[in-house]
Amino acid sequence: MARKDERRRHERFSADEVKGNFSYSVEANVLNLSLGGLAVRTYTQLNIGRRYRFRVGGGKDSVQLSGAVRWCRLAGTEKRSTGDIVPVYEAGISFDEVLSDKAEELLEFMERNIILDLKRRIFGRFRVQVKDSVILESDSKYLVKQLSTSGMMIEADVALKPETTLDLEMRLSRRKFITPARIVYLAEVKLQDEALKYRMGVEFIGTAPEQAAKLEDFIRTELAKAGEPATT
Repeated sequence: MARKDERRRHERFSADEVKGNFSYSVEANVLNLSLGGLAVRTYTQLNIGRRYRFRVGGGKDSVQLSGAVRWCRLAGTEKRSTGDIVPVYEAGISFDEVLSDKAEELLEFMERNIILDLKRRIFGRFRVQVKDSVILESDSKYLVKQLSTSGMMIEADVALKPETTLDLEMRLSRRKFITPARIVYLAEVKLQDEALKYRMGVEFIGTAPEQAAKLEDFIRTELAKAGEPATT
């Protein structure tokens, strides 16, 4: 039985027509803030044009915002406690809804947290007294290249570093498969049309039993269609 279980765990096949979505988060520190946007420092390169949701501040003294990345540049490197040298990026994000009620809410937040007097220069950029980091949340589509019961290889237009955790879903025939996962591998891929994509190895973690059963049934069915023997 142990040998069969091991074979099933590594059983995989090409699945170029399986697509899905995943949500992920990136931790960043706020450098400065204005009514139009904010600048952040992060260890993850942010794609220009990608939209993020985030909350600035903590508790009752916070504002829920969203916006798109307008620029991102390599700011340098940093040595971690592990001894690894990692890149550090700075990026600018412009806010959505700057002319709505969010603008008044943001202005009140800035009045409570900025270092300078807003009445003198309300359209400038200010350093804010926010100690907590900001969590940038986003979603992305992906195409499955290989699939197994323990993980998959996917292709997407966003690069996520190994150990990044995410919540993903994909359509397996008429059933939806949902599970937490983590990135274990990342590589750039140049397509024929010169578009840059990222190929990532994904490991499923903490998959619910009913979701695991959906995946096993789907893989068994697809292997049968391809004429390959399926282990049970």
